[in-house]
Amino acid sequence: MTEKLTAWLCLKTAPGLKLAETLRLLSKFPNPVEFVGKPGHPLYKEEGLSEAVKRHLARAVPPANLEQIRNLCQHYQIDLLCYTDGDYPLALRHIYAPPLIIYHRGDLVPALNKVCLGVVGTRKPSAYGREMCKKLLGPVCQRGITVISGLAMGIDTLAHETALANKAPTLAVLASGVEQTYPPANRELAQKIIHQGALLSEYEPGTKLEQWNFPARNRIISALSQAVFIVEGPMSSGALLTAKHAIEQNREVMALPGNINHPNAQGPNYLIKTGAQCITCPEDILTSLGLEAELKEQIEFLPVLSADEQKLFDLIKTEQRELVFDELLLLSGHNIGKLSTLLLNLELKGYICKAGGNSFILA
Repeated sequence: MTEKLTAWLCLKTAPGLKLAETLRLLSKFPNPVEFVGKPGHPLYKEEGLSEAVKRHLARAVPPANLEQIRNLCQHYQIDLLCYTDGDYPLALRHIYAPPLIIYHRGDLVPALNKVCLGVVGTRKPSAYGREMCKKLLGPVCQRGITVISGLAMGIDTLAHETALANKAPTLAVLASGVEQTYPPANRELAQKIIHQGALLSEYEPGTKLEQWNFPARNRIISALSQAVFIVEGPMSSGALLTAKHAIEQNREVMALPGNINHPNAQGPNYLIKTGAQCITCPEDILTSLGLEAELKEQIEFLPVLSADEQKLFDLIKTEQRELVFDELLLLSGHNIGKLSTLLLNLELKGYICKAGGNSFILA
């Protein structure tokens, strides 16, 4: 991992190299290990690449804190997924400012391969919000979905705890390096998440916690989720920003209705009024996620396909070849979230399987 980390950090910190240009380079030369520190590589003949960037990459100039990052990765058993890796979440490649590197502690990829539900809300939930979060999420978690949240106090904490209590994987997207826990009161919870999911962040280990990191990480919570459930939050809360990202990313938005006189109900009620799904029972969430109430029994005894699943399966069967996700997007006409859910359902029901990376074939 040391060589890979060094190469990617060298690329990430190249002076004056904007993200759009970095992504363009990676589309042609996907492995920085092959060109960082190797001045004979074809990359150095690229037109439009500044001499400063070429010198930086050819000399493999590391960031000043490279040794600290390496030590923290080793000490805290931190792994990384890079933008061109086969297991890098496809959904993140399509968002605004996709992270070049994702750092994680725990078993990230298996958790992401399940149906993922983002759950966010206020740090100061009402008794109603706390009760409804656990009551509505518990049965959904028992279906084996992955709950994604931000490890903040309040609704985030309740979402993670409900997933853990129901043996469901859960992911916490952090606004700092994954070796840190904020708030400190959630250190024990963070350790439990590592053993039943993962902590992940786009920020290098050792990164100072900054206020603006919190809204930035919300785009990752929504992108990794097939749908986002807003439990409680005033109009100014970060939960509403997560909902905004979800809408921009073509994700389903769900909200818990609340007392119109309570500030915590302002955000969810507004979202419902403007098109979010009103959630009043666990079945509402399951339906939005494309899951049936008796999903486990169907998989075990009678793997019945929905109309959309059948159409997608017929498409794959007709092609009779390995199909990558982007091809399926074009052929099916579904959006990313819908297609991800349908593919996962077909995989769970034994009709298709992954052929490696983001390719699918008949099982």
